[in-house]
Amino acid sequence: MTVNLEPPVLSRGSGSLVYTEDGRTLVDLAMGFGAAFLGHAHPAVTVRLQEQAGRLLSCGRNPTLRRARVDALLSALLPPGFRPGGLYSTGMEVAEFAMRVAATHTGRSEFAGFAQNMHGKSAMTAALSWRNAPLRPDKLHELPFVAHAEEGEILDLLVRLLRTRRIAALFVEPIQGCNAAREASFDFYRRAIELCHEHGALCVFDETLTGLHRTGATFYADRLHMSPDMLLYAKCMGNGFPVSALALGENVQVRPEALPESTFSGNPMALAAVEGTLTAMGTLPMAERVAAIETIVRSTLGKLQEEGATLRGRGALWCVEFGDKLRLERVHAAVRDAGLLVTSVDRFIRLLPAATIEPQLLQESCEKIARACALAS
Repeated sequence: MTVNLEPPVLSRGSGSLVYTEDGRTLVDLAMGFGAAFLGHAHPAVTVRLQEQAGRLLSCGRNPTLRRARVDALLSALLPPGFRPGGLYSTGMEVAEFAMRVAATHTGRSEFAGFAQNMHGKSAMTAALSWRNAPLRPDKLHELPFVAHAEEGEILDLLVRLLRTRRIAALFVEPIQGCNAAREASFDFYRRAIELCHEHGALCVFDETLTGLHRTGATFYADRLHMSPDMLLYAKCMGNGFPVSALALGENVQVRPEALPESTFSGNPMALAAVEGTLTAMGTLPMAERVAAIETIVRSTLGKLQEEGATLRGRGALWCVEFGDKLRLERVHAAVRDAGLLVTSVDRFIRLLPAATIEPQLLQESCEKIARACALAS
C-alpha cells in the first residue's frame, strides 16, 4: 500500500488554522515545528515586525533601545542565578556558541551528548547525538539514552567519561523532540548536573523545544531545583521569526576567544519579534493554558496503549509512537484527510499545539487522531 504524505502547500495562517493554496483549511498541530507557540500571525508580534521593517533591519551589532527592553524581559523570565548571554538566529547557532563558551571557559575541547538528542544540524551539533550524521568531527562522545539503557548504566558511562577531565560540557535535551518524547527522570538529570560539577565540566540544558512554558514551567530545568550552567532556548521566543538565546549561570564567563555574536545575532527584526512574543505571553495565563492542553491530550489519547500505540510528553509537547512505519503512514494520512496538520518522524507523530488553541478545537482534533489510530490498527 502506497500512502501519499506529500505536505500541503500553505498560503497563510491565523491562530491555530492554516490555509492551503488549493483552498483547504487545516488545524495546525505542528505550528512550524513548535515555533509559533502563540498561533500564526499573532497581532502583538505582527505589529512590531511591521513597524520595525520600516525603520531598521540590521544594526551590525550596534546597540538599540529595543535590545535593552528585550534583555529586561528575558532577565525577568530566567531562573535565579542566570543572566542573558546573547541572542542568535537558530537553535543550532546558539548550541554552537555554547560549545565555544564551554571550551574557552574550561580549557577543554571535548563534548558529550545523549543519543538522538536534537541540538541542530551543523557538523558538530548533529554528530554529537546522531550516528548517521554525514560528518564526524573528533572529540564528540555519544552516550545512550533511556530508550536503550537503564539510567544507572548511563550515569556510570557518564562518570567514566567525565573522569578523563577532557569534557568541556554535557548537552542535555530533557524531552527528546526527535525521539518520540523520551525523557529521563528528574533524579537522573539532577545527578548528571552534579557529576558535571564534580568533574569540572559544564552542563548545558538545550530547551530549544521545552523552554518558555512549552511543558508547563517556564523552563523544564525549573522543576529540578538544581541549576545547569547554561540554558539554550529558541523556537517560540519569536513566534515563528528566527531567533534563539543563551542564558548563563553566574559562574560562566564569555571570553572574547569564544567569538560571541554574528551578523544577524540580535538584529532589530528578531528583537521586535521577541518583544512582541514575550509581552503577549506576559498577558496570558500560560501555565493554565498548557495544563489544559495536557489534560485534553491525556484524556483523549491516553488510551492508545490499548491500540498498540504509546503516548509520551508533557504540557504542549506530545508524541504518539507506533510499532511499525506503515501504520504510522496510514495514521498520518488519515489525520491529514481529517483536516489536521501534524509532523511525523520515524515511527511517531508529534503534536505541538499553540498555547492559544481553543480547548474545543483541540478536543475535536485529538478525537480525530484517536479514531485514525484505531482505524489503522
